[in-house]
Amino acid sequence: MKSVIFIAIISSVLFTSCKKELYSTTVTPVSGTITVNPNHPMKDSLTAIVQKHLGKGVPGVQVMVKNASGLYIVNGGFSKIETKQPITDNMATWIYSISKTYMATVILKLAERGLIKLDTPAAVYLSKDILDPLANGNKFTVRQLLSHSSGLRNHTTEPAYQLAQLNSPLNQPNLKEKIKYLHDKPALFEPGTDFAYSNSGYTLLQWIAEKVAGKSYQEILEDEIIKPLNLTKTYYGVSEARLLALGAPNYYFERHDNAVLENITKWHNSIAFGLEGYGGIVANGTDVIKFYEALMNGTIISNASLTQMRTWITGKRSDEPDYGLGLEYYGKYNKTTPTVTYGHEGDGLGGTTQILYVPVNNTYLFITINAGRQIAGQYVRKVADCKIDLCRFVATYR
Repeated sequence: MKSVIFIAIISSVLFTSCKKELYSTTVTPVSGTITVNPNHPMKDSLTAIVQKHLGKGVPGVQVMVKNASGLYIVNGGFSKIETKQPITDNMATWIYSISKTYMATVILKLAERGLIKLDTPAAVYLSKDILDPLANGNKFTVRQLLSHSSGLRNHTTEPAYQLAQLNSPLNQPNLKEKIKYLHDKPALFEPGTDFAYSNSGYTLLQWIAEKVAGKSYQEILEDEIIKPLNLTKTYYGVSEARLLALGAPNYYFERHDNAVLENITKWHNSIAFGLEGYGGIVANGTDVIKFYEALMNGTIISNASLTQMRTWITGKRSDEPDYGLGLEYYGKYNKTTPTVTYGHEGDGLGGTTQILYVPVNNTYLFITINAGRQIAGQYVRKVADCKIDLCRFVATYR
Protein backbone atom coordinates (compact mmCIF):
# COMPACT_ATOMS: atom_id res chain seq x y z
CA MET A 1 0.00 0.00 0.00
CA LYS A 2 2.57 2.49 -1.20
CA SER A 3 0.58 5.70 -1.57
CA VAL A 4 -0.88 6.04 1.92
CA ILE A 5 -0.03 9.34 3.57
CA PHE A 6 -0.66 9.74 7.29
CA ILE A 7 -1.77 13.18 8.45
CA ALA A 8 -0.48 13.81 11.96
CA ILE A 9 -3.31 14.84 14.24
CA ILE A 10 -1.79 17.65 16.25
CA SER A 11 -4.91 18.64 18.15
CA SER A 12 -8.40 17.27 18.68
CA VAL A 13 -9.80 20.74 19.21
CA LEU A 14 -10.86 20.93 15.58
CA PHE A 15 -14.11 19.03 16.02
CA THR A 16 -14.73 19.49 19.75
CA SER A 17 -17.26 22.27 19.44
CA CYS A 18 -18.57 21.31 16.03
CA LYS A 19 -21.92 19.76 15.31
CA LYS A 20 -21.77 16.17 14.15
CA GLU A 21 -23.25 17.01 10.74
CA LEU A 22 -21.01 19.99 10.01
CA TYR A 23 -19.17 18.31 7.14
CA SER A 24 -21.90 16.03 5.75
CA THR A 25 -23.68 16.53 2.44
CA THR A 26 -26.70 15.03 0.76
CA VAL A 27 -26.33 11.95 -1.45
CA THR A 28 -28.27 12.12 -4.69
CA PRO A 29 -29.74 8.77 -5.73
CA VAL A 30 -28.57 7.84 -9.23
CA SER A 31 -31.09 5.65 -10.98
CA GLY A 32 -30.38 2.71 -13.21
CA THR A 33 -28.21 -0.36 -13.03
CA ILE A 34 -25.25 -1.60 -15.03
CA THR A 35 -25.57 -4.85 -16.96
CA VAL A 36 -23.55 -7.62 -15.36
CA ASN A 37 -23.17 -11.37 -15.64
CA PRO A 38 -25.43 -12.64 -12.81
CA ASN A 39 -23.64 -15.98 -12.93
CA HIS A 40 -20.12 -14.61 -12.76
CA PRO A 41 -17.89 -17.26 -11.11
CA MET A 42 -16.35 -14.70 -8.73
CA LYS A 43 -19.74 -13.49 -7.50
CA ASP A 44 -20.12 -15.47 -4.27
CA SER A 45 -16.53 -15.05 -3.09
CA LEU A 46 -16.45 -11.30 -3.73
CA THR A 47 -19.78 -10.88 -1.96
CA ALA A 48 -18.54 -12.88 1.02
CA ILE A 49 -15.37 -10.78 1.29
CA VAL A 50 -17.35 -7.54 1.17
CA GLN A 51 -19.82 -8.76 3.78
CA LYS A 52 -16.97 -9.86 6.03
CA HIS A 53 -15.46 -6.37 6.07
CA LEU A 54 -18.78 -4.57 6.38
CA GLY A 55 -19.21 -6.65 9.52
CA LYS A 56 -15.91 -5.25 10.78
CA GLY A 57 -17.10 -1.69 10.36
CA VAL A 58 -16.22 -0.62 6.83
CA PRO A 59 -19.10 1.74 5.93
CA GLY A 60 -19.50 1.33 2.18
CA VAL A 61 -17.75 -0.68 -0.54
CA GLN A 62 -18.16 -0.98 -4.28
CA VAL A 63 -16.26 -3.71 -6.10
CA MET A 64 -16.21 -4.21 -9.86
CA VAL A 65 -14.46 -7.11 -11.54
CA LYS A 66 -14.15 -7.81 -15.27
CA ASN A 67 -12.58 -10.76 -17.08
CA ALA A 68 -13.48 -13.34 -19.69
CA SER A 69 -16.67 -14.09 -17.74
CA GLY A 70 -17.82 -10.51 -18.08
CA LEU A 71 -18.49 -7.79 -15.52
CA TYR A 72 -19.77 -8.20 -12.00
CA ILE A 73 -20.45 -5.55 -9.35
CA VAL A 74 -20.79 -5.96 -5.60
CA ASN A 75 -22.26 -3.02 -3.71
CA GLY A 76 -22.20 -3.20 0.07
CA GLY A 77 -22.96 -0.90 2.96
CA PHE A 78 -23.94 2.74 2.79
CA SER A 79 -23.09 5.78 0.70
CA LYS A 80 -24.29 7.77 3.72
CA ILE A 81 -24.38 6.05 7.08
CA GLU A 82 -26.69 8.55 8.76
CA THR A 83 -29.53 8.03 6.27
CA LYS A 84 -28.67 4.42 5.42
CA GLN A 85 -28.54 5.19 1.70
CA PRO A 86 -27.06 2.24 -0.18
CA ILE A 87 -24.07 2.18 -2.49
CA THR A 88 -25.42 2.02 -6.07
CA ASP A 89 -24.10 0.91 -9.46
CA ASN A 90 -24.02 4.27 -11.22
CA MET A 91 -22.52 6.45 -8.51
CA ALA A 92 -19.35 8.37 -9.32
CA THR A 93 -16.53 8.73 -6.83
CA TRP A 94 -13.18 10.43 -6.52
CA ILE A 95 -10.46 8.08 -7.77
CA TYR A 96 -7.62 10.10 -6.19
CA SER A 97 -4.14 8.95 -7.26
CA ILE A 98 -5.44 6.51 -9.85
CA SER A 99 -5.51 9.82 -11.75
CA LYS A 100 -1.71 9.51 -12.01
CA THR A 101 -2.07 6.69 -14.54
CA TYR A 102 -4.09 9.07 -16.69
CA MET A 103 -1.42 11.76 -16.29
CA ALA A 104 1.35 9.34 -17.25
CA THR A 105 -0.67 8.26 -20.28
CA VAL A 106 -1.08 11.88 -21.36
CA ILE A 107 2.67 12.53 -21.01
CA LEU A 108 3.50 9.40 -23.02
CA LYS A 109 1.04 10.34 -25.77
CA LEU A 110 2.64 13.79 -26.00
CA ALA A 111 6.06 12.09 -26.06
CA GLU A 112 4.93 9.85 -28.94
CA ARG A 113 4.20 13.02 -30.92
CA GLY A 114 7.62 14.46 -30.13
CA LEU A 115 6.33 17.23 -27.86
CA ILE A 116 8.11 15.84 -24.78
CA LYS A 117 11.34 13.89 -24.36
CA LEU A 118 11.19 11.73 -21.23
CA ASP A 119 14.91 11.85 -20.46
CA THR A 120 15.16 15.62 -20.86
CA PRO A 121 15.40 17.72 -17.67
CA ALA A 122 12.08 19.18 -16.59
CA ALA A 123 13.84 22.56 -16.66
CA VAL A 124 13.55 22.50 -20.46
CA TYR A 125 9.77 22.76 -20.11
CA LEU A 126 9.26 24.72 -16.88
CA SER A 127 10.23 28.27 -15.98
CA LYS A 128 12.99 29.21 -13.56
CA ASP A 129 10.54 30.76 -11.08
CA ILE A 130 8.95 27.29 -10.66
CA LEU A 131 12.13 25.23 -10.47
CA ASP A 132 14.79 27.47 -8.90
CA PRO A 133 13.31 27.22 -5.36
CA LEU A 134 13.16 23.40 -5.64
CA ALA A 135 16.16 21.26 -4.71
CA ASN A 136 17.70 19.71 -7.84
CA GLY A 137 15.13 21.57 -9.92
CA ASN A 138 17.62 21.82 -12.78
CA LYS A 139 18.53 18.12 -12.62
CA PHE A 140 15.52 15.79 -12.51
CA THR A 141 14.02 14.58 -15.77
CA VAL A 142 10.46 14.08 -16.93
CA ARG A 143 10.89 10.32 -16.59
CA GLN A 144 12.10 10.69 -13.01
CA LEU A 145 9.03 12.75 -12.15
CA LEU A 146 6.84 10.03 -13.68
CA SER A 147 8.54 7.25 -11.69
CA HIS A 148 8.85 9.15 -8.40
CA SER A 149 12.62 8.86 -8.61
CA SER A 150 13.32 12.61 -8.81
CA GLY A 151 14.07 13.09 -5.11
CA LEU A 152 11.46 15.84 -5.01
CA ARG A 153 9.68 16.11 -1.68
CA ASN A 154 5.93 15.58 -1.34
CA HIS A 155 4.00 18.65 -0.22
CA THR A 156 1.21 16.56 1.35
CA THR A 157 3.65 15.13 3.91
CA GLU A 158 5.19 18.47 4.85
CA PRO A 159 4.27 19.40 8.47
CA ALA A 160 3.34 22.97 7.52
CA TYR A 161 0.90 21.70 4.90
CA GLN A 162 -0.67 19.27 7.36
CA LEU A 163 -1.01 21.93 10.03
CA ALA A 164 -2.75 24.20 7.53
CA GLN A 165 -5.23 21.39 6.87
CA LEU A 166 -6.19 21.32 10.52
CA ASN A 167 -6.34 25.08 10.92
CA SER A 168 -8.37 25.82 7.80
CA PRO A 169 -9.87 22.63 6.37
CA LEU A 170 -12.25 24.30 3.90
CA ASN A 171 -9.70 26.80 2.59
CA GLN A 172 -7.43 24.73 0.36
CA PRO A 173 -4.27 25.99 -1.37
CA ASN A 174 -3.97 26.01 -5.15
CA LEU A 175 -1.20 24.11 -6.94
CA LYS A 176 1.30 26.97 -6.86
CA GLU A 177 0.70 27.46 -3.14
CA LYS A 178 1.19 23.74 -2.55
CA ILE A 179 4.55 23.73 -4.32
CA LYS A 180 5.69 26.60 -2.09
CA TYR A 181 5.73 24.15 0.83
CA LEU A 182 8.82 22.64 -0.84
CA HIS A 183 10.67 25.88 -1.42
CA ASP A 184 14.23 25.88 -0.12
CA LYS A 185 13.83 22.40 1.39
CA PRO A 186 16.52 19.77 0.75
CA ALA A 187 15.94 17.00 -1.77
CA LEU A 188 15.22 13.52 -0.46
CA PHE A 189 17.99 12.07 -2.65
CA GLU A 190 19.85 12.69 -5.88
CA PRO A 191 17.60 12.19 -8.94
CA GLY A 192 17.52 8.60 -10.14
CA THR A 193 19.05 7.05 -7.03
CA ASP A 194 15.94 6.02 -5.05
CA PHE A 195 12.14 6.05 -4.92
CA ALA A 196 9.86 8.39 -2.96
CA TYR A 197 6.22 9.02 -3.84
CA SER A 198 5.58 12.67 -4.67
CA ASN A 199 2.29 14.32 -5.52
CA SER A 200 4.37 17.43 -6.14
CA GLY A 201 6.20 15.69 -8.98
CA TYR A 202 2.90 15.02 -10.74
CA THR A 203 1.94 18.66 -10.25
CA LEU A 204 5.04 19.59 -12.25
CA LEU A 205 4.02 17.04 -14.89
CA GLN A 206 0.65 18.75 -15.23
CA TRP A 207 2.36 22.05 -15.90
CA ILE A 208 4.69 20.42 -18.41
CA ALA A 209 1.73 18.90 -20.29
CA GLU A 210 -0.08 22.23 -20.32
CA LYS A 211 3.03 24.06 -21.54
CA VAL A 212 3.79 21.79 -24.49
CA ALA A 213 0.13 21.25 -25.48
CA GLY A 214 -0.80 24.92 -25.12
CA LYS A 215 -4.06 24.23 -23.29
CA SER A 216 -5.44 23.38 -19.88
CA TYR A 217 -5.05 19.92 -18.41
CA GLN A 218 -8.84 19.50 -18.49
CA GLU A 219 -8.78 20.06 -22.26
CA ILE A 220 -5.80 17.73 -22.66
CA LEU A 221 -7.50 14.97 -20.66
CA GLU A 222 -10.68 15.35 -22.69
CA ASP A 223 -8.85 15.32 -26.03
CA GLU A 224 -6.31 12.58 -25.30
CA ILE A 225 -8.28 10.10 -23.18
CA ILE A 226 -11.91 10.86 -22.32
CA LYS A 227 -13.27 11.56 -25.82
CA PRO A 228 -11.22 8.96 -27.76
CA LEU A 229 -12.29 6.21 -25.34
CA ASN A 230 -15.87 7.51 -24.99
CA LEU A 231 -15.57 7.64 -21.20
CA THR A 232 -19.04 9.00 -20.52
CA LYS A 233 -18.73 8.49 -16.75
CA THR A 234 -15.39 10.21 -16.22
CA TYR A 235 -15.24 13.81 -15.00
CA TYR A 236 -12.55 16.39 -14.28
CA GLY A 237 -12.82 19.87 -12.82
CA VAL A 238 -16.23 19.17 -11.29
CA SER A 239 -18.06 21.73 -9.16
CA GLU A 240 -19.60 20.90 -5.81
CA ALA A 241 -23.07 20.90 -7.37
CA ARG A 242 -21.93 18.61 -10.16
CA LEU A 243 -20.32 16.20 -7.72
CA LEU A 244 -23.55 15.93 -5.73
CA ALA A 245 -25.56 15.36 -8.91
CA LEU A 246 -23.26 12.45 -9.81
CA GLY A 247 -24.29 10.57 -6.68
CA ALA A 248 -20.95 10.78 -4.89
CA PRO A 249 -21.08 9.21 -1.42
CA ASN A 250 -20.31 10.82 1.93
CA TYR A 251 -16.81 10.21 3.24
CA TYR A 252 -15.64 9.24 6.73
CA PHE A 253 -12.56 9.01 8.93
CA GLU A 254 -11.68 7.94 12.44
CA ARG A 255 -10.26 10.72 14.62
CA HIS A 256 -9.72 9.18 18.07
CA ASP A 257 -8.40 5.63 17.42
CA ASN A 258 -11.69 4.35 18.86
CA ALA A 259 -13.22 2.76 15.73
CA VAL A 260 -15.82 5.56 15.54
CA LEU A 261 -16.21 7.20 12.15
CA GLU A 262 -16.97 10.88 11.63
CA ASN A 263 -18.54 12.36 8.51
CA ILE A 264 -15.99 14.77 6.99
CA THR A 265 -17.40 14.96 3.45
CA LYS A 266 -17.12 18.72 2.89
CA TRP A 267 -13.53 18.79 4.13
CA HIS A 268 -12.69 15.70 2.07
CA ASN A 269 -14.24 17.19 -1.08
CA SER A 270 -12.62 20.56 -0.48
CA ILE A 271 -9.22 18.85 -0.61
CA ALA A 272 -10.17 16.72 -3.63
CA PHE A 273 -11.36 19.70 -5.70
CA GLY A 274 -7.77 21.01 -5.57
CA LEU A 275 -5.93 17.80 -6.48
CA GLU A 276 -6.18 18.47 -10.20
CA GLY A 277 -3.93 16.28 -12.35
CA TYR A 278 -2.40 14.26 -9.53
CA GLY A 279 -5.69 13.11 -8.04
CA GLY A 280 -8.71 15.09 -9.19
CA ILE A 281 -10.63 12.72 -11.48
CA VAL A 282 -14.16 11.63 -10.58
CA ALA A 283 -15.44 8.46 -12.28
CA ASN A 284 -17.60 5.41 -12.15
CA GLY A 285 -15.54 2.24 -11.84
CA THR A 286 -16.72 0.90 -15.19
CA ASP A 287 -14.96 3.80 -16.89
CA VAL A 288 -11.78 3.24 -14.90
CA ILE A 289 -11.74 -0.39 -16.04
CA LYS A 290 -12.49 0.70 -19.62
CA PHE A 291 -9.50 3.07 -19.52
CA TYR A 292 -7.20 0.37 -18.13
CA GLU A 293 -8.38 -2.11 -20.76
CA ALA A 294 -7.49 0.36 -23.50
CA LEU A 295 -4.12 0.95 -21.85
CA MET A 296 -3.25 -2.74 -21.56
CA ASN A 297 -4.56 -3.56 -25.03
CA GLY A 298 -2.40 -0.89 -26.66
CA THR A 299 -5.29 1.14 -28.04
CA ILE A 300 -4.53 4.42 -26.25
CA ILE A 301 -0.71 4.38 -26.30
CA SER A 302 1.79 2.34 -28.29
CA ASN A 303 3.17 -0.97 -27.09
CA ALA A 304 6.56 0.70 -26.76
CA SER A 305 5.09 3.31 -24.42
CA LEU A 306 3.28 0.63 -22.42
CA THR A 307 6.58 -1.22 -22.04
CA GLN A 308 8.07 1.95 -20.56
CA MET A 309 5.16 2.27 -18.15
CA ARG A 310 5.87 -1.28 -16.99
CA THR A 311 9.61 -0.79 -16.55
CA TRP A 312 9.79 -0.91 -12.76
CA ILE A 313 12.12 0.83 -10.33
CA THR A 314 12.89 -0.43 -6.84
CA GLY A 315 13.60 1.86 -3.91
CA LYS A 316 16.48 1.21 -1.53
CA ARG A 317 14.09 0.22 1.25
CA SER A 318 11.99 -2.12 -0.89
CA ASP A 319 12.28 -5.84 -1.50
CA GLU A 320 10.16 -5.71 -4.66
CA PRO A 321 9.61 -3.15 -7.42
CA ASP A 322 7.77 0.02 -6.45
CA TYR A 323 6.70 1.93 -9.52
CA GLY A 324 6.83 2.23 -13.28
CA LEU A 325 5.52 5.30 -15.11
CA GLY A 326 2.13 6.00 -13.56
CA LEU A 327 1.72 2.39 -12.44
CA GLU A 328 2.24 0.80 -9.02
CA TYR A 329 3.65 -2.71 -8.87
CA TYR A 330 2.05 -5.35 -6.63
CA GLY A 331 3.54 -8.80 -6.44
CA LYS A 332 2.99 -10.44 -3.07
CA TYR A 333 -0.71 -11.11 -2.70
CA ASN A 334 0.30 -14.76 -2.79
CA LYS A 335 3.64 -15.27 -1.02
CA THR A 336 4.04 -18.93 -1.99
CA THR A 337 3.58 -18.36 -5.72
CA PRO A 338 3.90 -14.60 -6.30
CA THR A 339 1.67 -13.26 -9.04
CA VAL A 340 2.74 -10.08 -10.80
CA THR A 341 -0.07 -7.54 -10.66
CA TYR A 342 -0.11 -3.81 -11.06
CA GLY A 343 -2.38 -0.78 -11.26
CA HIS A 344 -2.74 2.13 -8.86
CA GLU A 345 -4.20 2.99 -5.50
CA GLY A 346 -5.69 6.28 -4.46
CA ASP A 347 -6.36 7.84 -1.08
CA GLY A 348 -8.29 10.84 0.14
CA LEU A 349 -8.95 12.02 3.65
CA GLY A 350 -12.18 10.02 3.83
CA GLY A 351 -11.94 7.46 1.07
CA THR A 352 -9.73 5.02 -0.78
CA THR A 353 -9.70 3.38 -4.21
CA GLN A 354 -7.72 0.84 -6.21
CA ILE A 355 -7.53 -0.47 -9.75
CA LEU A 356 -5.73 -3.79 -10.13
CA TYR A 357 -4.79 -5.63 -13.29
CA VAL A 358 -3.88 -9.34 -13.15
CA PRO A 359 -2.12 -10.32 -16.42
CA VAL A 360 -2.13 -14.06 -15.73
CA ASN A 361 -5.93 -14.22 -15.77
CA ASN A 362 -6.58 -10.97 -17.65
CA THR A 363 -8.76 -9.61 -14.85
CA TYR A 364 -9.48 -6.03 -13.84
CA LEU A 365 -10.57 -5.12 -10.32
CA PHE A 366 -11.85 -1.74 -9.14
CA ILE A 367 -12.47 -0.95 -5.47
CA THR A 368 -13.83 2.17 -3.81
CA ILE A 369 -14.44 2.53 -0.07
CA ASN A 370 -15.82 5.65 1.62
CA ALA A 371 -13.61 5.50 4.71
CA GLY A 372 -10.13 6.95 4.73
CA ARG A 373 -6.83 5.49 5.89
CA GLN A 374 -4.81 8.69 6.14
CA ILE A 375 -5.35 9.10 9.87
CA ALA A 376 -3.53 6.72 12.20
CA GLY A 377 -6.16 4.56 13.90
CA GLN A 378 -8.05 1.29 13.68
CA TYR A 379 -9.55 2.12 10.28
CA VAL A 380 -6.14 2.22 8.66
CA ARG A 381 -6.09 -1.54 9.14
CA LYS A 382 -9.81 -2.15 8.56
CA VAL A 383 -9.81 -0.46 5.17
CA ALA A 384 -6.44 -1.85 4.09
CA ASP A 385 -7.47 -5.40 5.05
CA CYS A 386 -10.60 -5.14 2.95
CA LYS A 387 -8.63 -4.07 -0.11
CA ILE A 388 -5.93 -6.70 0.45
CA ASP A 389 -8.47 -9.52 0.77
CA LEU A 390 -10.21 -8.48 -2.45
CA CYS A 391 -6.93 -8.10 -4.35
CA ARG A 392 -5.52 -11.37 -3.06
CA PHE A 393 -8.63 -13.29 -4.16
CA VAL A 394 -8.63 -11.80 -7.65
CA ALA A 395 -4.87 -12.07 -8.08
CA THR A 396 -4.83 -15.77 -7.20
CA TYR A 397 -8.09 -16.79 -8.89
CA ARG A 398 -7.70 -19.58 -11.43
